Amino acid sequence: MSTIAKSELIRLLTLAFTAAALLSVPYFSVGSGTEFTADILIFAIMAVGLYVQIGLLGLVNFGFSAFFGLGGYVAALVLMRFTPSLLTSLVLTVLATATVAAVFGWIALKTREIAFTMITLTFAQLLYVLATANDGWTGGVNGLSGVPRPKLPKGVAESLGLGLGSDAGFYYLVLALFVLVLWFVHTLSRSRMGAVFAGIRENEERMVVLGYATQRYKLAGFVISGAIGGIAGYLNATLFGFIGPGSLFWTVSGEAILMVILGGTSSLLGPVVGAALYVGLSHYAVSYTDHWRLFVGLAFIGLVMFAPAGIVPIVRDRLRRLVGPRANAARRVVGKEQSP
Repeated sequence: MSTIAKSELIRLLTLAFTAAALLSVPYFSVGSGTEFTADILIFAIMAVGLYVQIGLLGLVNFGFSAFFGLGGYVAALVLMRFTPSLLTSLVLTVLATATVAAVFGWIALKTREIAFTMITLTFAQLLYVLATANDGWTGGVNGLSGVPRPKLPKGVAESLGLGLGSDAGFYYLVLALFVLVLWFVHTLSRSRMGAVFAGIRENEERMVVLGYATQRYKLAGFVISGAIGGIAGYLNATLFGFIGPGSLFWTVSGEAILMVILGGTSSLLGPVVGAALYVGLSHYAVSYTDHWRLFVGLAFIGLVMFAPAGIVPIVRDRLRRLVGPRANAARRVVGKEQSP
């Protein structure tokens, strides 16, 4: 078997095992395990949304929390005041966050590098201040509690035999949206638009010379990224039944950036692995100390020093080194046996 075939087999087996494990979580999890896994998937969606900007376009957005928090607030307001429908509330959330992302992006993308980072941070902090100052719509500093989970159409819920009010039902909703987001971003990265994104990331001036309207492409990526962040915020608010101004604060953006860098920006798998490690490490560290962020920070510093490309590229290189020599040795043995 060739090295490429072995690598493909390992990839397919890993994918099948991961899919089976995720699908079986509600059946084998203990205590709040289902909710914890859903939380990981939600933050993975957020990290994948930010990956569109950092990994595909090379834009460091320190205000990504604006879309995550806004998605949570829009979801809460729609579900609490207008309709419990899943489809309606989710579509309105995506449209709202995409619209705000288009406005923010149109302004922010007129700048570059550190100026872009600072203006996106300013936008997030602006929404944070507005959320804390408005008690009527956002609940002020106390946020909005009692956010209901959305409801499937009656016929769909009956046919599935599972409602979103249960932890298992809601988990499968999160898993379905997670897979959908992954598929969409994977398809995007391999499309013509994804190729233009890569060109902009590597050398925007060259893409301009070639005749591409780079600002439009960057704005499109910014809007897509913001909409995905809104989906994550929607799921976060409905999972815990609460949304507060803290979800808009810049530290949430910092955590999302850590997730993307932790896993690595070279592939779509990076932000997913980074989110799982960050949320898992945070979850277990907080049970031992109130200063868990110190240990997470030290771990991140160590990673940047010894593995600046992220965890996924390191594991991938190790696997290739492991499979490659064995495949070459097997070919040499077969060659000797076939020789007269």
